[in-house]
Amino acid sequence: MERDLQVRKGLTSIRKQIKDLERYEKDYIEKARRAKRINAADQLEFLKKAIRRTIGQRMLMERQLLAIETAAQMKGQAESYSAFAKAMTAVSKSISEVFGSMDFSRTQKDFEKAMSRAENLEQRMDIFLDTSLNTMFTEGSSVDEGIISDDELNALLEGQEKPVTHLDPQVARELEELEKQL
Repeated sequence: MERDLQVRKGLTSIRKQIKDLERYEKDYIEKARRAKRINAADQLEFLKKAIRRTIGQRMLMERQLLAIETAAQMKGQAESYSAFAKAMTAVSKSISEVFGSMDFSRTQKDFEKAMSRAENLEQRMDIFLDTSLNTMFTEGSSVDEGIISDDELNALLEGQEKPVTHLDPQVARELEELEKQL
């Protein structure tokens, strides 16, 4: 239960960080437009880098959110397998008691096998989480110039529609909404 609470807190924190990054993107875009209007080339370049970095951070956070949500779902599945194994053990014990002559060592062996499978599933889930976290924290750690090209960024700053063609569809929709608001 405490772990579930920690997971919920983590999800809430990541969602908040994503919203903050979206707000930062809006602010940087507006500032970049202002810098462009007043011909402040050095500020404009700095703000372009900040926009790229913020988009990269937001995309990283979205991947982390997805990984945690997936892991939580896998945890629920593992818990259902565990409940099944426990129920089967109880049924096995009941049958064994009724028939007395049933081979309890076989029942125990079957139970241990079921528990081993459940533990194996948990270990695979841990490996998946470790791999996901390692991937998330090693990728996108610096400003990725490939996230958004200079042409796409300039189009975004000038208010043209659909400046970033290779982003997640939801990210593209959010950018469109931002542009409409500006």
